This record gives sequence, C-alpha cells and structure tokens, in this order.
Amino acid sequence: MFAYLKLAIDDASVASRSRIISLYAFLLAINCFAWTWAIVALSEWPALLATALLAYVLGLRHAVDADHIATIDNVVRKLMQDGRHPLAVGLFFALGHSLSVAVAVAAIAAAALALQSGFLVCRAGGSIIATGASA
Repeated sequence: MFAYLKLAIDDASVASRSRIISLYAFLLAINCFAWTWAIVALSEWPALLATALLAYVLGLRHAVDADHIATIDNVVRKLMQDGRHPLAVGLFFALGHSLSVAVAVAAIAAAALALQSGFLVCRAGGSIIATGASA
C-alpha cells in the first residue's frame, strides 16, 4: 500500500502531492482523535470499548466490499475521462455512507426513546408476571 502511495505522490504535481498528504494527515488526525476520545470516554466500560473496536474493524472490512469499490472506481474513471483529478472520491463516498448510517441510528434511537415511555405499564405488569412465573 505504501508503494502505491509513494507512486501516486511521485507522479503527482506539487498541488496534488500537497492535497494527498493533507488528506492523509487529516484522516490520521481524525482517527487518532476518535480513538483517544473512545479510550477516555469508555475506559470504565471495557465491553463498550471492545464493541467500538469491533465496529471499527467491521467498518473497515465493509469499506472494501465489491459494490463500494465498483462505485468509487466508476466515479473515478468518469472524472478522469473528464480531465479532473479525483483525489477525494473515496473520502466523500465514505462520508456520505457514514452520514446515512448515522441518520438511521439517530432515527432508531429517537423511536426507542419515544416508545419507551409507552411501555411503562407493560413493564410493571410484565415484571409481576415474570416474577410469578420464575418462582
């Protein structure tokens, strides 16, 4: 991978080279910030920290699914045919994909909070029935 990055930087113009380096520096900084926050915020709950690591690794695996690679490849080829330099196509694809996942998670969380108060009666009755059934 580093050989491909070096090849891309060596063949790139000075402007493209600085954009590539700044893009990688930005991504590295965001990842370092996110993991620092996760370690600090979740240090008391190692199971949640492990879940965050699992989600991160599965997200990395999901990023190289064939449909994602094909979509990004098609866009890059089209932009190259138009004479443009598509240095951040993958980044913007990932940001859009992550945004749609975040919106879905927020909708599910909001629905769960809205429905939670409606089940207070059921929870009280269910706890009585469960206690009686387990006795």
